[in-house]
Amino acid sequence: MNETAARHPNRFLADLTQAMRSTAETARQATIDQCQADAKTYVEKLHARTDDEAASLRKAAEADVSAIRDWSKAEVERIRVETEQRIARRRELLEQELLEYNSAIELEIERVQKRVTGFEEEVAQFFEQLMQEADPTIFASMAAQMPDPPAFSDQDRGTLTTELKARREKIMRSDGVGSADGEPSELIGANAQAEAQAAAAAASGGRAAPAKPAANESTQVVVVGLVSVASIATFKRQLGRLPGVKNVGVSSGPDGEFIFTVGHGPEVSLGSLVPTLPAFQARVVSEREGVLNVSAHDPEAEG
Repeated sequence: MNETAARHPNRFLADLTQAMRSTAETARQATIDQCQADAKTYVEKLHARTDDEAASLRKAAEADVSAIRDWSKAEVERIRVETEQRIARRRELLEQELLEYNSAIELEIERVQKRVTGFEEEVAQFFEQLMQEADPTIFASMAAQMPDPPAFSDQDRGTLTTELKARREKIMRSDGVGSADGEPSELIGANAQAEAQAAAAAASGGRAAPAKPAANESTQVVVVGLVSVASIATFKRQLGRLPGVKNVGVSSGPDGEFIFTVGHGPEVSLGSLVPTLPAFQARVVSEREGVLNVSAHDPEAEG
């Protein structure tokens, strides 16, 4: 009886253990299946989110590419406009150079013609005296003193060409904004003013009001004492740099004087400004309506 009682609990425990093992195995499999299901669901979410993120990244990249293209187009247009402006300014500079150079050449031709005329008169007077001499010895001695023809040199023209080249290089180096010595370029003053007005109008969202043309006056500055072409060109250039002066033209007078026709604003007093020109020691001799008579010293004549 004791043996039977001892066997029954063992059987019970064995069955219980087997049942527990079966339950544990079932739980293990259920846990693995749940883990795999959760992992699969999460991977599917990752794939879905990756597709969304990739689409978002592609959209952002396309937006950036579009912005880059817009920037490139704007830069190309800006460079095109700036190129056209600089070309136009350079052509304006060429016109000014040609006017100044041709004016200097005309003055040089007039000076040459005057020297030729003076030499012809000198030779005529010499021969008039020479032909009155009958003594061969004195005649030969006088003939040896025949005047030499004047020497013509293009030194002054070369100086003018060098000055024009130097000024051109200064303007081009400064990107057309102004000359290297701080003087505003006459060539671009009107363009710069128009650009500033347009920029101000764009900033305010309004339209630029048409600029009222300033009333200009003209004064003839009649100068005596200038001899060399280089000094005449320099005097003209310094006149053009005076505040309020718009343009300057030059021509020669009948008695060796030079007439500078100066266009300027109504507020400009040339009588007080001309004496301030450096190196020329300019002095106002007389002044009347529209005409200023000036005596000047030619610095080139000292050499």
